[in-house]
Amino acid sequence: MQSLITTTLATIGFGLMMSNTTWAAEVDPKAAVEALNANWNKALNSGDAKGLAKLYAEDALLSPGNGQVLKGRAEIEKLFQGFVDAGVHNHTLEIVSASGNDKALYQVAKWNANGAEKDGKKPSFGGVTTSVYEKDANGQWVTRSHVWNAAQ
Repeated sequence: MQSLITTTLATIGFGLMMSNTTWAAEVDPKAAVEALNANWNKALNSGDAKGLAKLYAEDALLSPGNGQVLKGRAEIEKLFQGFVDAGVHNHTLEIVSASGNDKALYQVAKWNANGAEKDGKKPSFGGVTTSVYEKDANGQWVTRSHVWNAAQ
């Protein structure tokens, strides 16, 4: 009888643990992407190219809309440092679509930014971007792939 009670309690406990794990793993894709976008914008707008690169997977791929494909954090940091040095600021993202699950997320968004003021002019530019996110070994969301274009 003791064995039956122990087995029953263990089964119930395991079932509860599994149902809580499933519940805890659920993710609201749009809310998760909004948080990722807020961190991304904060890093770029504060001039933190190194911090921005850390939001990407170690071997992430990035295409900045010029036909090039960059691979890895070092190349990504170098690109963003160039943007920071050129005065890019006030970057925003407006989600068009976001979806995913507890393992992978994606977004399509409109982006806008300003450049450094020159000769009294404040350049503004934007376009469309697509990002794919995954969880790293520490369970943190990182960008796996990021591609954007610039509208004329």
